[in-house]
Order: sequence, then structure tokens, then C-alpha cells
Amino acid sequence: MRHEMLPYRPSSLIPPQMVKACLQAVLIIGGALVMTALVMALSLAAGRLSSAQGAEAGETMPSGLFFRSAQQGSGLEAPTLSSDVSMAVNGMVNRVTVRQVFHNPTNRWMEGIYVFPLPERSAVNRLTLTIGERRVAGKIMEKVEAERAYKAAAENGQRASLVSGERPNVFVTSVANIGPGEKITVEIGYQDAVAYENGLFSLRFPMVVAPRYSPAPPAVAEAPSNQPLQPAVDRDNPNETRDLFGPVATTEKLNPLSLTIRLDAGMDLRSLRSLYHPVVIETADGTLQKITLRDGSVPADRDFVLEWAPVASAVPQAAVFGEQVGDDSHLLVMMVPPTKAGGRDIAEGPQPGPFPRELVFIIDTSGSMFGESLDQAKTAVITALKRLNPEDRFNVIQFNSETHALYRRPVAASVGNVAQAFHYVSALEADGGTEMAPALDLALTGGAGDGTISQIVFLTDGAVSNEAELFRLLAERLGESRLFTIGIGSAPNSYFMRKSAELGRGSFTHIGDLTEVTARMEALFAKLENPALTDIRVGWPNAAGKRVEAYPTPLPDLYKGEPVTFSARLAGIRLDELNGQMLITGTGNEGPWQQRLDLSGLKPAAGTASLWARAKLVDIEDQLYQSGGGIDRAAVRAEALALALEHDMVTRYTSLVAIDDEIARPQDEPLQSEEIERNLPAGWDAGKVFGEQPGETEPATEGPLLRQQALPAPLLQAIEADGEAVLLPQGATPAERMLIVGLAYLLLGLGLLALIRYRSRRATLSGGAPGGVQFV
Repeated sequence: MRHEMLPYRPSSLIPPQMVKACLQAVLIIGGALVMTALVMALSLAAGRLSSAQGAEAGETMPSGLFFRSAQQGSGLEAPTLSSDVSMAVNGMVNRVTVRQVFHNPTNRWMEGIYVFPLPERSAVNRLTLTIGERRVAGKIMEKVEAERAYKAAAENGQRASLVSGERPNVFVTSVANIGPGEKITVEIGYQDAVAYENGLFSLRFPMVVAPRYSPAPPAVAEAPSNQPLQPAVDRDNPNETRDLFGPVATTEKLNPLSLTIRLDAGMDLRSLRSLYHPVVIETADGTLQKITLRDGSVPADRDFVLEWAPVASAVPQAAVFGEQVGDDSHLLVMMVPPTKAGGRDIAEGPQPGPFPRELVFIIDTSGSMFGESLDQAKTAVITALKRLNPEDRFNVIQFNSETHALYRRPVAASVGNVAQAFHYVSALEADGGTEMAPALDLALTGGAGDGTISQIVFLTDGAVSNEAELFRLLAERLGESRLFTIGIGSAPNSYFMRKSAELGRGSFTHIGDLTEVTARMEALFAKLENPALTDIRVGWPNAAGKRVEAYPTPLPDLYKGEPVTFSARLAGIRLDELNGQMLITGTGNEGPWQQRLDLSGLKPAAGTASLWARAKLVDIEDQLYQSGGGIDRAAVRAEALALALEHDMVTRYTSLVAIDDEIARPQDEPLQSEEIERNLPAGWDAGKVFGEQPGETEPATEGPLLRQQALPAPLLQAIEADGEAVLLPQGATPAERMLIVGLAYLLLGLGLLALIRYRSRRATLSGGAPGGVQFV
């Protein structure tokens, strides 16, 4: 039998069944969202109610760093440190006071130990320990004797402080017998010289010691492993993130620092700016400026840099500062080389064309360079590659745990080779350790050998602990090459970078931000493309006497934009009786040049004598890195020690120690020592530096160190995980609220699933939708 069926003609383009199904779906989803919003609103109201009840009961919401306690209902407070820095800049001399406040929030007697940086050429010579209203001045002593005196005072219950130097730019403050709930202030004073180059004055204050990679000793080192930073100290807690200098905070920003600068430039300024920190600038009478941090304090995690430029009419060509100490005069001299050579203007007449060079770029791709630091380095190298001339040769070497060169030997700077280098540099990634020695060894060939100028550009953050080994390698292998270092990142090891450049007869450049790359590399290439000013000598008038000590000796070669800078002591000569002219001569690209400086009527500048002593110390210690062997280390130590004791300087051989006469800690109370964590530098990735941690840290030991404090219930849940340190309050959602929301979502999901299965069953039983279309 044949059945005829009328065709299905919908009244609209959309079947009614589809419209109905869509409306039902919208209603279901809307209902689910409404129910979720109601559940979250109820849980939020419950959380506020519990907080209000806690406030009514007298509970406070403490802040700070806490650890889990074994006692139910309490957390453990950690010790804290804050720093305040005051600078007084007079011309080119910067006198600085660093105040470190150690706070003991525990109920035990504590010793605090903190590792911090200072400028590598600073002369640290003042220490004051302040307990309440009492101030105790520090004394300079030989390092072993100072440590012995400090240890005896600590054991005897006397408050004491010790400041020691681990590197020229790394110092350690130890403070013993800080009473429960007590604050003790340590004041450290130093002098530093303001830098001047390319018409800009600048000062740099480092805030944090970056973690250092420690290569295995050569005697036991095998093939470099793909390990990140190597801990140099074994600890009871193997999961603690630490390096050669102590523990490093990888999750929180600690150790707030405030800073005030009083700048008397002695001239009208065209510009004054802070490169990496927002500041407030107040202008006082005359040329005095007051600079403070806009936010009051900042975490100590990156270098502070201030730059200022004089107006064009006040750009200095020379400056001499003096200080009288005893019977001796001390001078700090800065002179910009003259623009005339051989009796005519250098800018006049034909200029020499570009000379062929052999450039080798060494790029650090270790884990500490991860992120913006490597971006800065890659941008800098690509910028430099664009400046190569066809007659130049070049190569690119990158290193981390292993070393790899783009070419076996330097190749011609052809279009194809440079393009290949672009792609190679752009693809570099940061990971692994910082094995510098193999990369330097590969680049240091002693020179091109065919009359071509050999230049090495080394880009790194310098985060290594074997500086002395690398300095000796440079001195032995440099030959006719010249090494130019570029410090990368927020907290580079400036001591390593600057000393490497000095030993390499080059210069040091710092790049702290991507926006600086173009300008910094332009300035660097102005140096690379212009021969150095050499054979710089100083002639003194008869009034300076016959016993003149000037450092550095000999004066280093200079590049474009660099001034002649040195310190001198005139033995037995009074500053107010000094007269005559100093003669400075040298040899430039166009021939000999000279300039005279008047030495009469010099303005006194406190701190100049300390800067001279620091310059002499550097000259003495440089003997340790001379090639050829035969170094008498005992003689070097004796000479450096005598100088440091005479001028009250903290060095690798001396320390400052301050001991209070009063016995504060009862003998039956134990003394607990605690290292204060320093921050990871801004922009660094802890996983790339220390590697992935194998597990959670051990819970803190509460007995001898950390004081228990009762905490409100919501905060207790944030520290229940063993050993997990958190900064409270965090504003995180309590676990109960998360559980309620999760259960609500689960119930809604089950309801939707049941509804879908019910509709599917009905549609199947009814034979599906007209036209063979089934809607679910």
C-alpha cells in the first residue's frame, strides 16, 4: 500500500523544535549561572561575617613572613631587616652612609647575618653600632683578629657587630645578641668617586648580591653537566635555595630599602634622572638637589643609577679635588683629553678610514640570563652585527654549561655570514650553568696575527664565584687582543665586569634595560672604531714635592668619551701651599697632545684621601693577576694589610668590629644564629637559576628561633602546608569557600547531565524530530 506524505514546509527558516531546544538550553545555562552567583555571594557573606566576629573578639590580622608551627593555632615569625641609604655628593666625591636595622621579632636572643653589595671601588671605613641611645664606634682590625674579638663578645653576651669584605663589592654584616623584640642599627660609611663619561655624570648603588654560579674545581671537574647554579655550601636543609653567599628568597620580596641623595654638582644641570627607580627631585638653594625614592622604600632587588648632565656652557674639561690628612695632600683629578693634537683641531683635515677588525662576541646564555637579560644581550649583538664593515671578520660564541661557536674561526662579515649570525643569535635560549672559562679560552687567541685589530665583546651578568681564576686566564691569554665587557641585567657583578675590562685593556658598559641598548651600543662602537689614546703621563710642578704617589700606575689607555682620572698623594705638602701647574700628555690618533691644570686654590673635598687609598689597594692587588708567575702573595698581603690598617679600610685582609661593653644576654640563654635571605634580582627566574626544587622545604624549627603568634583561623589555613612560607595577609579565598563553590559546580553539572540524558531518551522514544533531524 502506498502512503503519500505531504512535504514538511516550515513557516520559517528555523524549525520550531530547534527554537524550543535553544530556549531550553538558554534557561538551563542561565539558571546555572544564577545559582553559582548565589552560592558565591552566600560564601562571601559568610567569610565577612567570620572576619567581623574575629575583629569583635579582639583578633588582629598580622602581616609579615610566617612559617608553620607545631603548636595548633599559631604561626612562626621570621626576622627582618630594612636599610636606609644617605648620600652626599660634592662634585665628584660621594660620601655614603648605609643604615641597616635588624629586628628580632622572636622570644630568643639572636645573631643576624646579612650579605649585601657596595660599589666595587668604594672605600668602607666607618662602622657605628646603635642600641637605643648608645652608639659604639667600630675599629679596624686584621680580619682574623676581628672575627676572634667578635666571637668572644658574642659568647660573652655583649652586643657586637662585624663588617667583613668577601669581594671588593660583596660585604657581610653580622650582629650578635639582638634581644627579644629588639632593634639594633648598624651604620656603615664609605666613599666613592662619581663617574664621568661622554658628558654625563653618574653614580650607581647596588642593592642585591646576585646568586653566583660556582664551577667545580678543575682537579675534579669532568664534562660540564647541564646543571644550573651550583650551591657552594652544604646545609642541613638540602631544599633551601642558596649559593656561595647564603640563602636567597625566591617567592617574596624582602629587605625594603629607602634612599636619599643630596647632590651638589657645583654647576647648572641640563638633566637629572634616575634610570630604574621613580624618584622625587627637590631643588634647594643654588645647585643643591635632593633626590628621594617616590615610593618611600623599594625591595632591594636591582641597582639604583642616577645620571646628571651639565648645561653646555658648564661641561667640565678638568676638575681637581683635594683633601689634607696629616702632613699630606691628596688629590682626585679628572681631565677630558683636549680636542687638539699636534697643534691643530682633530676634527679638521682628513680623518682615517675604517680599519679592519676581528670582532668576537661572547654571549652568556646561562639560566640567570633568562628573560629580559638575554633579550638585552641579543638585541645588543644584533645591533653590533649591523655595524660591521665588509673588511671585518667576526664570530659569535655562546656559553652556559657548554660552549658553542657559530664558526670554527672568525669569518668575513659578508652579507650571507652576517644574516646567518642574525638567525643564530635570535634563536638563543637561556638555560644551564655559567661555565665562562671555556668560552674565554676559545676567544682568547692572543690576537689576529696579521695586523688586524682583535676586539672581544663579552656580554654577561657576571654571576660567577671564580673571578680570580678568570682574571688570571685573561692576563695569561689576552695577548694583543682587547676585551670590552657589557654588564647585562638588573644586578650585574660590576666588580668582575670592570676588572675584566681593565685587564683586557678595554672598557666596561652596562645595559640595564632594553631601551638603553641602542644608545649604549652606539657609545661602545664609538670606542671600538676609534684607536685608544695611549702613553698617558703626568708631570708635576716643584711645589708638589719629590714624593708623589699616583694611581693607577701606569695610567690606562683611553677611548672616545673617557676622561683621564687618577688619585695622588703628595707627601709632606700642605694643600693650602700647593701651587703651579700639572702637565698631562699622551698620544692620540693624530699625534701627541697635552693639557695643563692649575693646582693653586683647590677646593677641599672630604673623602679624597680614602679614594686614593682605595686606588692604591687596587694597584697592589692587581699584582695577583699578573702573568709570568713568580707572584709573592705574602708580600702582596703584607703591603695591602698595612695600607688598610693605616686608612681604616675594610678589605679581604681587614674587618671593622664594634663591641658594646655592657653584657646584655644572660648566660643561661642560648644565642641562635640566623642568615637573613637576600632577594633574587629583578627579572630573574628562580627555576632557571636554581633548577626545579625536588620538593617542599622542611618545616621551620620553632624552639630556638621563631616566636609563636596566635593567628586568626583564615590565616592559619594559609600556613598549614609544612614549611611553606607565605606573606600574610594574601587575600586568598579560604578553603571552606572553595569547597562550597566546588560542590555547587559539581551538583549543577550532575543536574545538567541528567537533564540531557532524559531529553535524549524522550527524543529517541518519539522517533526523532521531523525531517530526520534529532535535537538534544
